[in-house]
Amino acid sequence: MLTRTNGEFTGKVAFVTGAANGIGRAAAVAFAREGASLVVADVSQEGNEVTARMIEELGARALALRCDVAQASDVEAALNRTIEAFGRLDVAFNNAGIEQPVTAAADISEGEWDRILGINLRG
Repeated sequence: MLTRTNGEFTGKVAFVTGAANGIGRAAAVAFAREGASLVVADVSQEGNEVTARMIEELGARALALRCDVAQASDVEAALNRTIEAFGRLDVAFNNAGIEQPVTAAADISEGEWDRILGINLRG
């Protein structure tokens, strides 16, 4: 049963990246509680599906999409799929990000640096 506080997002479609767990999952569930239909996007399809089930158990619609935000083609495909499924997009909540252990920048490999920038900045 859906428990809304005020339904501010009733009839809206929200797209949440990094939604497979943590803050992204909590944000997606919060949007659902406010009446939104959700697209949950993350590189972890298994986690996405768990989040989508949680949303559906609240009575809201959800679509789980695997999406690597560091890949523009993945993001474009996910947004296109959102429009196909729901006919619109009203809210984008870009939560995807990765953490790096506290390390001197000079000690981070070039590959890891590119990965961090690709996800945290370009994503």
